Amino acid sequence: MMMNSTTMRRITLHAFLAAAVIFTLAIQLFTASSAGAATTLPVLWTAGGLSAGNDGAGQAARIAVDASGNVAVVSGPAYARSLAVTSYTAAGAFRWQGTVSPTTGTFAGDWVAAAPNGDFVAVGHNVNANGNPISLTLVRYAANGTLLWRVDLTRTLPYVGRLLVDSAGNTYLAFNSLGDGQDIQLHKYNASGNLLWSQLIATTALAGDIATSLALSPDGSDVVLTGNIQTGATWITAAYNTATGARRWLVTANEGIAALDVVVDATRVYVTGQGNVGINGFLTVVAYDRATGAKLWRTDRKPSDSTGAAGLRISKAPDGSLVVAGQASRGFLDWYTVALETNGAVRWEAVRDGGLNTDEIPRGVLVLADGTTVVTGRGGPYLPGGYIQGVTAGYSPSGTLLWEAFSAMETVWAIALPSGNVCAAGGYDALITCWNVSGGVVSTPTPTPTGTSIPPTATPTPPPSTSTGFRAPSANAAQTSGAGDNNGYQTGPANAYADDASAATDTNSGTNKNTSCTNNGKDRHSYTNFSFNIPTTAVIQGIQVRLDARADATGGAPKLCVQLSWDGGVSWTTTKSTTTLGTTEATFTLGGLAELWGRAWNPGDFSNANFRVRVIDVASNTSRDFFLDYVAVNVAYQP
Repeated sequence: MMMNSTTMRRITLHAFLAAAVIFTLAIQLFTASSAGAATTLPVLWTAGGLSAGNDGAGQAARIAVDASGNVAVVSGPAYARSLAVTSYTAAGAFRWQGTVSPTTGTFAGDWVAAAPNGDFVAVGHNVNANGNPISLTLVRYAANGTLLWRVDLTRTLPYVGRLLVDSAGNTYLAFNSLGDGQDIQLHKYNASGNLLWSQLIATTALAGDIATSLALSPDGSDVVLTGNIQTGATWITAAYNTATGARRWLVTANEGIAALDVVVDATRVYVTGQGNVGINGFLTVVAYDRATGAKLWRTDRKPSDSTGAAGLRISKAPDGSLVVAGQASRGFLDWYTVALETNGAVRWEAVRDGGLNTDEIPRGVLVLADGTTVVTGRGGPYLPGGYIQGVTAGYSPSGTLLWEAFSAMETVWAIALPSGNVCAAGGYDALITCWNVSGGVVSTPTPTPTGTSIPPTATPTPPPSTSTGFRAPSANAAQTSGAGDNNGYQTGPANAYADDASAATDTNSGTNKNTSCTNNGKDRHSYTNFSFNIPTTAVIQGIQVRLDARADATGGAPKLCVQLSWDGGVSWTTTKSTTTLGTTEATFTLGGLAELWGRAWNPGDFSNANFRVRVIDVASNTSRDFFLDYVAVNVAYQP
């Protein structure tokens, strides 16, 4: 049987990947054990990576996951020129692939993000024949893969900083265009692709300003941008009102060479990058007051055997602490991870050196619901032929290396699935590799003397997860102070106990046009007594809140925000919110089976005396009426 050249190339490349994996595993058995008995995670599934030519999906950029666990990766140039978004289920089954072609030149992928309704939004840049970027393109795909809209932004030498999608489905894009005023630009688009507002930062007309990252506040009312001046040692940080685009504050400070990433909590903004003290570079984190931009503290770190360091990516842990993935100069660049308290104190730090005589650089960091820090990027040991593989590593809340996972090509980003498992992307033909973190890990054996045998022992698989199912409340109370009209759902609040034809009603809700979930001008109502029966020894894994609701009209973008309390209403989690309510009742699910709402939970937190669900009605129109037909909670746990 004759085979064409494309088929032969795919077979050859597939064989290379298989050989690479086998070789990698052999090296890992020795490397991991000698580094402290870290386990090697088993692969759940892998996709892509079959073609390095013009007949594949191109080089993988970022990866994203929706609330149902569906995964999407953006890549390019796909099929010689295009930008591709490829989606798989949480189990690795192919769902769909969408591609768009440029008018001229070729596309390269940059970022992809998931919308609450299952859509995916992606951005890429267009490169001309000289290798210079000439435009940016935003695309949005529906959950079934249908292209909903495309926005092309023609610019001179544009550079993408970050793409985000908020809980209402709006898209935020931070970028800069060095040829057009050398400024930083921030755009907000609604779910239909219409530009809602745009802002720019132009601190200098000479060196140019670079956008590096973007973050949303937990309540969704602020978006914070970070960047730096192209030459010099100035960090740029700015906060904007998400509803209006008005800038709350701007800080330009002589902190170091580059500000590279940012996260936001309820009261503070944290920026990481390369800071300078004299001639030395450090992994630096600076904290600012979220309301005013006032500088609160700065922490500088580098390993004792390092000539310098830099912070690359920062993430928040469920307990509110921070983790930074960076690099340290120790002859060559090695991974350097630092965990910090919210006051800047160092909790732990770790260096990973794969033993390569070349640079190893982490590309992404995230923290799982159980507090495990996950770092991904390029690292050792080598693959056959001198390739540097992708490494994804997990550290305990105290900084102990728990496990390592390996892919055949360098990784550039990682995400956590709702199950608690982890996927990373990076490599040609949009390579994705996912590993089994939550369902039993194969232990790495210790090398044995010649002529003896100590077989490896697998870690016992934990018992399967279960859940309470969605349970309805049997008690409720309006918040009667500092909550808009102070009457909550004033008509039939108990109608939200059952999924039926009757609904709790909040008429002419609120006293102002503010769209923040935490504003005191918004009506609030608490639902209690869900009568959970969770074993006292259970480990809580996730919480889902179901809301069946509608509004009388869509003017003012009405939405519901939800907070949870574990101590009878004294303390509350950060808010989660629905997309804009329609005039026809729809079901909204907030949280997830692996989503802990920013804290660790105990079974006792769900007693009738302790657990509360607070529903907040938010719109920029005070004549809006809200109808809540059903509120219910599902708690996932491991017995």
